[in-house]
Amino acid sequence: MTRPDEMKVVKAMKEAKTAREKILSWGTQRPETGMDRALHVLRAYVDRKPEMIETFAHNQLTQTTERGILDKKTRYLVLLGIYMSLRHWQGINAQCCNARTAGCSEEEILEVAFLANYGASKMMLVESSMALADVFESPTYKSIEGQNK
Repeated sequence: MTRPDEMKVVKAMKEAKTAREKILSWGTQRPETGMDRALHVLRAYVDRKPEMIETFAHNQLTQTTERGILDKKTRYLVLLGIYMSLRHWQGINAQCCNARTAGCSEEEILEVAFLANYGASKMMLVESSMALADVFESPTYKSIEGQNK
């Protein structure tokens, strides 16, 4: 069920019909923010394939907000961690600002950064270990005469 403080956001998202209107409706989460940058970076889809906006962004955002399972603060922190892990630098700015508007402290934002980096670096550690183990066991590697130690 939509949280009372997000009723206007969900209403704006549901009333949006065109891709442009849908992107502009996202700005209702932080009314002081212009959506010019989002319109610019998504212009190829807005102009040529607007269903991409609805399918891959608008529907999920509207549904997540409407369900109200996570409060705004938690939702923005989760999204921030995801964006950090994906290295979506422009999205990090938007989610940090959204999180700050929802009442997050810099300490909470930095803790999410710590966790995202922990997850990403641990993944790299595991992946590189697995790759090296495969290399060291491969017949090709073993057949190369290396320098004596």
